[in-house]
Amino acid sequence: MQKRGQLGIIELKYFIVGLLIGIIIAFVLVFLGTKGIIPFKIPAVCG
Repeated sequence: MQKRGQLGIIELKYFIVGLLIGIIIAFVLVFLGTKGIIPFKIPAVCG
């Protein structure tokens, strides 16, 4: 019984879920910034 490999799989699962949630939130913020719904823009993305 090695718990070392199992911990890596669990951490990878949380990393992927966090990455997907972060990408979705980033797309929503960029969309709202370009449509003028929120008062600030992200200069690195929106220009």
